[in-house]
Formats: sequence, structure tokens, C-alpha cells
Amino acid sequence: MSDTTAFDWAPAPRAPFRPAMPERPEDWLPVWRVFVDKQAQNPLNGWPKQAFDDHYKARKVFNLNYHFISDPAAIQHVLMDKLGTYPKPGIVKRMLAPAMGDSLLTTDGEAWRDQRRMMAPVFTPAMVAGFMPTFAQVARQTADRWATADSDVIDVAAESGRTTFDIINATLFSSEAGLSMEEAHDHMLAIMAATGQYRMGVIFGAPWLDQNPVQWRGAAGRRFIIGRLADFIARRQADPAPPQDFMTRVIDAFSAAHPPRAAAKLALDNAVTFLGAGHETTANGLTWALYLLSRDRQAQEWAGEEARAAWDAGGAPEDILARLPYLKMVWEETLRLYPPALRIDREAAQDDELCGHKVSKGDQISIWPWIVHRHRRLWADPDAFNPENFHPEAKAAHHRFQYIPFGAGPRVCIGAAFAQAEGLLVLSHWLARFRFRPVAGHTVEPTGDIAIRPKGGMPLIVERV
Repeated sequence: MSDTTAFDWAPAPRAPFRPAMPERPEDWLPVWRVFVDKQAQNPLNGWPKQAFDDHYKARKVFNLNYHFISDPAAIQHVLMDKLGTYPKPGIVKRMLAPAMGDSLLTTDGEAWRDQRRMMAPVFTPAMVAGFMPTFAQVARQTADRWATADSDVIDVAAESGRTTFDIINATLFSSEAGLSMEEAHDHMLAIMAATGQYRMGVIFGAPWLDQNPVQWRGAAGRRFIIGRLADFIARRQADPAPPQDFMTRVIDAFSAAHPPRAAAKLALDNAVTFLGAGHETTANGLTWALYLLSRDRQAQEWAGEEARAAWDAGGAPEDILARLPYLKMVWEETLRLYPPALRIDREAAQDDELCGHKVSKGDQISIWPWIVHRHRRLWADPDAFNPENFHPEAKAAHHRFQYIPFGAGPRVCIGAAFAQAEGLLVLSHWLARFRFRPVAGHTVEPTGDIAIRPKGGMPLIVERV
């Protein structure tokens, strides 16, 4: 270690760790298997080896023409250069609307621009910096709990979920939403499972086709979460002097442009979206980062040494973040291998061309970060854990659109800076105090709906440094 502001690490040749992923068949599976086979239970299953070699594949899914693209130039074309030509598909809006209504995630055009403009002040660098002490405080509370735990085997997936829930609850709602982790967690998982499930009823506009236990649990989850948040927003609107937290600012922004009932509905739709996206995706990132580091001893030693030096030097949370260049590489590599968003879909509003193939009005464009981030034309040894992929020199050689954990273009996730700061501060505090080792005999299986999480949790041996 040369000083307290820069970490000296010297990558040495070593056998790379290849983290868990589903097996890949040789060829594309019949479309019907998406709805009845393993892929219906886990959308990460069934992707063939060809998908990670080719940049384009056209498939017909019942009455819809799909274009699967992983070429960065084509992704840029869809998500930035011709944003107006490729709005959110109607099918995706139907999938998301029961839970997220008319939120920033589901709207398009002028409605989306209005919401983005009104919420932008809530996500400025100054606002995110104001949240950072809460990130650090909650990370410390979790670490203190681990330090006195009866067992050294801890499910870091559950603990990461609890940590990010407490952060979201404190920063967004000042812990006044009337939701506890114990109540909300299973309901949020049920909502996400129901939202991400492949459904013929959504494709054909016949919801009665989608009656199954996953959808029933999702509906129960929506009633619970939406009911609690609606009551919270009503209390906030009636409060003459509410706390000046995230949700108060969102409610005020919508109230300045809409009547009270419409403002409440928009605030509610976005509250559900931010609770799900802000809590679950960062929790998954923390879980996968600890899993990867637990299997790469050298990377964990480097990251832990850097984290201890950064925290020992003191200062504001943003000062600590500035001292974590190697851990930032680890975090970015984690989101490459296990991206927060499973897929990005768009619909062609007019005829166009992608990857040399004709696209007709009404066709569906599907971009899977899971595939783009593991594509063999874009990454060296793409299925291996290699933080050096994000060394500044390596990043300079990347195409801007080959790494899209938070989307890309004008519709990039508005909370990306919040999530990045949260993930790095929490992870660095834990690594400064603990070492993580795998539990013998435990099999890690990535599974997805809207996000990617480990099936059955992530037990790790957690040892105090």
C-alpha cells in the first residue's frame, strides 16, 4: 500500500474463477419451451452457445416478430440514436403496469420526459451525497450484527436484502412507510416473479390465460405493498410539515404539475418502482460480489486491504469512495456477470434496419445484458471473473454500449449513481471487517425474473478480520 488514497495492486497470472451459470444447449430451443420448460421457471436457461457468438437472431414468438441483438452499435442505434423510433413495447407495459402503473419505468414520450424532468433534482450528485451517511450507517449495523452472530455461516443474500431494504426505507420514506423487511420481502419477490414470468395472456391480450400460483401470489403481493404505500402517500399529502426526504420531494414535484389525486397516483407508481428496483437490484449486486470474492482469494485480499485503508483514513463517505479504485473494478465486473436488469425491450414504431436485417413496424427488439456482457466477440474469456476488465486502460477500449448494467442512452436508470455509491460503500465496509469463504457442498444457481438472484440464497462463511 503506497498511501491512503491509492491502492497498489499487481495482477498476477492465476487460474480464473468461472462463476455459476446455466448450461448452454448447442442450438436454439423451440419457442414453445419458453412457456412450459425450465426456461419458463428461469429465463436464464435455454440460451444456446450461438447466442453468445452471434450478434443477431430473429425469432417468431406466436404473433410477434422478435429481433435479439447484442451488437453494441445496434444497441446504441436503438437506445440512443433513434430513441423515438423504439419506444417501450405495449407487451412490456402490460407486464409491468399491474405493479408499476404509469411510473418512469413504464411511460414513453412526453409523459416520460415530464416525469424524468420532475424527478431529476432528486438524483443530483449533491442529493446522492446526502444519502451516503445512511448507506454507511446501515452497512455498519449489519456488520455489527454479523460480529455477534451465533454462527459463522450467514446467508449474505438475505442479509444484503435486509441492508438495502433498510437503506431504501430510510432514504426514501424516512422509515415511515409502515413496511418492515419481514413483511415486504416475500411480497416484493412475489411481485417480481409474477411480473417477469413468461405469459401467453400478455402476448394475446387475454389475462385469463395467465391464472396460476405465481400470478396469484404476485397479485397478493401487489395488494399488500400498494396498499401500504398508498396510505403512506396519503398521510404525507395531509402532513403540513412532512420530512424533506426522497418521497416528499417526489410528491411535491408531481403536485406542482398535477391535481392531488393524479399526483398521488404518480407518486405511488414510482414509489413501488423505486422500492423494488432500488432494494432488490443492489441487494443482488452485493450478494454476487461476495460470492465472486469468496471464490477468488487474491481479489478478496486486494479489495479488503484497499477497503480497510480507505475507511481507516476517515473523511466523508464520498472521500472513502474515491479511495476504492480496485473495489470499483470488482463491482463493475460483478454487474457484468450478473447485471441488475435481465432484459431491455423496445418496439419498432416504423420500418428500420438492424445488423443488416430489415425491421418492420411493430417488431419487438430484445437486448439481454446477460448475453451482451458474456458475448465472446466483446470480452476475453467472458464467463470468467476478471476485475481487470474494468481497469481504466481496458475500459477505454470498450464500446460504450457493450456494458449496460443500468441500461443506456437517455433512458439509463435514473438511480444508477445512487445504486453505485450504495453498493460500493456497503461492500467496502463489510470487506474491511470480514473475510468471506464458500460453504462446502453448497451449489450456486443463478435464477431470474426481472432481476438475477441465487436460488435458495447465498450461505457463506463470514470471519472477522
